Amino acid sequence: MKYILYIEPKATPRPRVARGRAYYPKEYQTWKKLATSILPALEPPTQTIHMVFVFPRPKRLKQGSREPHKKRPDIDNLVKSVFDLFDFDDGVISHFSAEKVYAASDEAPCIELHWT
Repeated sequence: MKYILYIEPKATPRPRVARGRAYYPKEYQTWKKLATSILPALEPPTQTIHMVFVFPRPKRLKQGSREPHKKRPDIDNLVKSVFDLFDFDDGVISHFSAEKVYAASDEAPCIELHWT
């Protein structure tokens, strides 16, 4: 199964701690609500999931196809943000892979999810 979530990828930040409780920054909470609202009820992956994080193409890059994204945010925090969106237990996933790229010239930022 494949699903494309048309929203700019965002990494899970470190939780902040104040007055004995942990919380995420407001910006991340807003992103998570938006992403959850456009994510349909999906069947959980049974074993494997592959994620492609497509970032906006910077103006310094020439027009063309997708190119590797080699800067921040860290890929593990991007994966964590996607797992936080799911309604199911992510413990059922035995294997996952992920990549981050700059969008092609005619492409919008998104998160591609492929699973079996």
